[in-house]
Amino acid sequence: MRSLLLDIARAFNNVYSGWIWWNLFLAFVPLLLSFGLFRPAVISRRWLRPAWGLVTAIGIVGLWPRMPRVVQGWLNIMGDGGTVTQLRLLWLATLLAMAAGLSWLVLKQQRATPGWLWWVGVAVFLAFLPNAPYVLTDIIHLIRGTSSGQIPVRVVALVFIPIHATAILLGFQAYVVSILNLAIYLNHQGARALILPTELTIHALCAVGIYLGRFLRFNSWDLVVDPTGVVADTLNLLTSRRPAAVMVVTFVILASLYWIFKQITLGLKLRLRYARQGLDALD
Repeated sequence: MRSLLLDIARAFNNVYSGWIWWNLFLAFVPLLLSFGLFRPAVISRRWLRPAWGLVTAIGIVGLWPRMPRVVQGWLNIMGDGGTVTQLRLLWLATLLAMAAGLSWLVLKQQRATPGWLWWVGVAVFLAFLPNAPYVLTDIIHLIRGTSSGQIPVRVVALVFIPIHATAILLGFQAYVVSILNLAIYLNHQGARALILPTELTIHALCAVGIYLGRFLRFNSWDLVVDPTGVVADTLNLLTSRRPAAVMVVTFVILASLYWIFKQITLGLKLRLRYARQGLDALD
């Protein structure tokens, strides 16, 4: 047992660096925003702070193993990166602080008519949303970890495969629930006909975002820090055959998996409703 625990600890230290927790943090951010923006009455303020606290803790746990490299990288850039790079980093830090503050204000607002702050929250929600289905591509970490020969087979079978499966399911479920919250909002606003086009549009945008994140290493905040570069690279990719084909396949996968998870989620919701009403779902 002790040797197994040592193998697990060694595998996490040598191969993994908190990416599972960090990616889950990025997936849960749009999930909480979707409740605050589209279904504010579902989560009371009493539970809102603990929810954000839990998500923040997940992000800290995920970022902590990388913290020395992140701090050292920032120090190197601030010292040798030049004035333009330093200003971009300061602008990025300011944007992150503004996004966090605006998100909190949006979640506290409960207006019948959406204001400009609500639309800012929607923009932040859409910018972070591709991070949720992005966890599907994290299977590459399992492949790299197992092919490196550093992780014993028993650790892969008993620990990392279950961890990967759980992380991928949680991240993608966050994606599904986020879009469902938007669909419920549209339905309540009398725009039921827009639900399917909105879902397909989101899948397409997320397919592009996943490609930009996985292959070009863009992040959500690059939309504001370097919008010209993001737009230029996106247009270049859309006019190239291979990247466009990858994004089309990604779109099909997202749309298919979303439909399956959506049916399961709605089925569980109805089952819970039946249970509360004392009805038997088998009748």
